[in-house]
Amino acid sequence: MDYAMIVYPMHFENGKTEWCVEYPDLKGCVGGGDTIEEAIADAEATKAVYLSYLEENEKEQCSKS
Repeated sequence: MDYAMIVYPMHFENGKTEWCVEYPDLKGCVGGGDTIEEAIADAEATKAVYLSYLEENEKEQCSKS
């Protein structure tokens, strides 16, 4: 399943810009990097771990029922 992502820059007082990627449908699932490409790659890796965790947690909940 594909999830929409929001990509936006974060500008710091020291003049540095970093990029952030959020998945609105996956609360708390974000990534970041110095470039858009790094931020997207980080977010995709985070999404994989996030979805794996949800899947495992769901299996545990089902086995307790």
